[in-house]
Amino acid sequence: MFCVECGREEPELIGSLCRDCYSKKHIQASLPDHVDVTICAHCSSVLLGEDWEDVESIREAAEAVIRRAVSIPKGVAISDLGVLLSERDERNLAAKVHVVLSSEGLSVEKELSTTVRLKRGSCKECSKQQGNYYEAVLQLRGNERSLPDNIQREIERHIRDRVAGMRKSNRGVFISKIERVKGGLDFFFSPSQAGRAIARELQESFCAEFKESSSLWGKREGEEIYRMTFLVRLPGFGPGDMIEFQSRDYYVRGLSRGVVHAIDPISGEERPVRLRELEACTLAAPKSKIVKAVVLFESASELQVLDPDTMAQVDLRKPAGFSRTSDQVRLAKTRLGTYPLSDSW
Repeated sequence: MFCVECGREEPELIGSLCRDCYSKKHIQASLPDHVDVTICAHCSSVLLGEDWEDVESIREAAEAVIRRAVSIPKGVAISDLGVLLSERDERNLAAKVHVVLSSEGLSVEKELSTTVRLKRGSCKECSKQQGNYYEAVLQLRGNERSLPDNIQREIERHIRDRVAGMRKSNRGVFISKIERVKGGLDFFFSPSQAGRAIARELQESFCAEFKESSSLWGKREGEEIYRMTFLVRLPGFGPGDMIEFQSRDYYVRGLSRGVVHAIDPISGEERPVRLRELEACTLAAPKSKIVKAVVLFESASELQVLDPDTMAQVDLRKPAGFSRTSDQVRLAKTRLGTYPLSDSW
């Protein structure tokens, strides 16, 4: 069989053409003289087609845009593409592109070139964020008139980390602003599902009260749009604090999944306090008020310590399972009594 293009005799032809003629005629690629890489000025994501995507570097962004810009005939595929960039000026890059094309079992290498123009823009999410757009407000409050600064900082850091994690799979998740208000913090979320998920997590982790409400915001394409409000009210105490519950003192070992893990400092037994019981709990002594006392004497059931506040010797009973790792012991003093706290708590 003879190639109709060059006349060469070949045992097999591809559409009446030899392999060389078919490659030259049909396995082609081209690039426009320039391609634009639009980078969000706020989050550094890149516009690829109609969508904004997160990328690791300008090189990765340029490769992604160039791959989309390469023009190839129907039936031809790009099996490999490499880009070598060099700077022309601060807004333009020269790109040498090595591309491997495949079709009909053939593989052809081509060298192309173009100019990459770097442009600044604003992605849809950042435009919303910069415009203070939000779909839900997460109101973080304490059970008193104010929320301690250290708790505010801890939870704000936790929420920012959670949002950063959510954005890895959904770029539409963001906090447009955080306001410090009387009694706590307000986080302005989008979308509302993200705000609800984080509010529920805080409820579980901190044994917090949770309330949800909505208000009509407007209409979009004839459909009513609502903004959500999620109230998370913290119990006013945390791990390491002493609380009073049903006329007894308890040491808070931890909070998890709607349960306060409380330990009776007299017996050493754990007493779970459920979410519905938290209203009956009050802060007996914060963690910051628990002091270290020198142990003067210890027997199987008792301790004698030196009270650092009064410098008086105090005799105390040890709770079951009590242990200490140094010559000092943590001492908790409340209106109901004074207790040695085990290092195992």
